[in-house]
Amino acid sequence: MNVVFDLGKFRKAVVWKDDYPILPNESDDELKTSLQLSMPVVSHYKKIAVELKLPRHSSYYALLGVEYTPKQTSELIIKVKVSNDNDVLYSSEFKINEEIYLGIPTEYAYSIINSAKERMLESNWQYAGSITFALGAHSFVGSSEAVFSKVTNILISLLSNELSLDFSLSDASLINEELDK
Repeated sequence: MNVVFDLGKFRKAVVWKDDYPILPNESDDELKTSLQLSMPVVSHYKKIAVELKLPRHSSYYALLGVEYTPKQTSELIIKVKVSNDNDVLYSSEFKINEEIYLGIPTEYAYSIINSAKERMLESNWQYAGSITFALGAHSFVGSSEAVFSKVTNILISLLSNELSLDFSLSDASLINEELDK
């Protein structure tokens, strides 16, 4: 099930929890890194996707999905499934005047893995297991490393909120907080 958020200032987001809007396409490659956790916590399986549309300028569109799989270990493995095949079109929830392609290209994959790792380090992430960014969609003109970094940070915030025992912040407030940084 998805929820559409009108975030003001011509910003919109769609959030899917425990579901994806479409199955990810096959990956060509995988980027992978890991973090050692000082006090690991095992939580529960979670899947979240966010489609983000910002005011039209040089970078305004991204769709990204993450899957957290818990594991009794002392580390977190971060993976990004790379797909440079631009043959599959995606039908966006938003009215966008350009073609949207399914997949996470290499240039955005590096931005995703770096943003995720940096965000998890600064937030003192403690959930052991793995997170995999397997679903993505982009446009040639409206997407960039910057917008994928933003949507990665939003996903990490939403995921952290969902995995915590007292997730008290609303999705809209978390998304706005990330966008206003």
